[in-house]
Amino acid sequence: MARGSEHAHTLLGVTGEHGPSARLFVHDEAPARSEGLPLVLVHGAGVDSSFYDGLATCMPARRTVRYDRRGCGQSMDALDGDWSLDAQARDLASVIRATGGRADVVAHSLGAVVALRLLEREPRLFRRLVALEPPIFSGLDPDDEVFANIERARKALARHRSSTALYLTTQRESIGEAVVPYSERELEHRERNLQTSFSRETWAFDYAPDCDAIRGSGVPVLLCIGSQSDGTYHARNLDILCQGLGATPAVMPGGHNGPRDYPSEVAGAILDWLR
Repeated sequence: MARGSEHAHTLLGVTGEHGPSARLFVHDEAPARSEGLPLVLVHGAGVDSSFYDGLATCMPARRTVRYDRRGCGQSMDALDGDWSLDAQARDLASVIRATGGRADVVAHSLGAVVALRLLEREPRLFRRLVALEPPIFSGLDPDDEVFANIERARKALARHRSSTALYLTTQRESIGEAVVPYSERELEHRERNLQTSFSRETWAFDYAPDCDAIRGSGVPVLLCIGSQSDGTYHARNLDILCQGLGATPAVMPGGHNGPRDYPSEVAGAILDWLR
């Protein structure tokens, strides 16, 4: 932890079209002298902002802002019942505005879908975006094995077998072994995080990126794939986006959860690109 760093934990209110929509738990960590714009970290499905604890520690010169998406971690459920992708994008926009109005964004998995949707709508909020293995399910073959596996995981969760669901969504899909043991903070809200993902974030299967809007935004986007993700649906997902954007993915250490398992290596690669 950088000497002289300041930590703030707040509940950020988000207003929707019809009033209060969410209250988000935000962890804002700033060194005494920060470099560049704030770095906003957006977590994926089945986890919360604790996913980035190691990564944030490896970026001591940057102000890092990580938050629990609605229904995850210490954030409240949707106050207005809105669990849509657009509501999630509005949440991210509120976090960026609260940090100063413009940021570099690092987003993982389903969090990268949230960031891409916001980039399509409000590019001025971004300087650069790092998208780590965003799932573009809408472009996959309907018979792809991943869909049957997700259904098995959903049934396991319905029986409150979160460990089984976690296994099905990690080991079966080559996310890779957890190199670093799970912390108490990661495990504290695991059941709730998984329930939110499988029961309330079904928009993940319908999202189709607006590649014209992303390219036209003028915001540099780094698409990333884990070195262990070759041959998995994560790679098939990313291929769809790379083709649409005419991009070549950067290879990061580890599998789908590389940012968590190899924080120092991934942080170094991200910071090099953000410069």
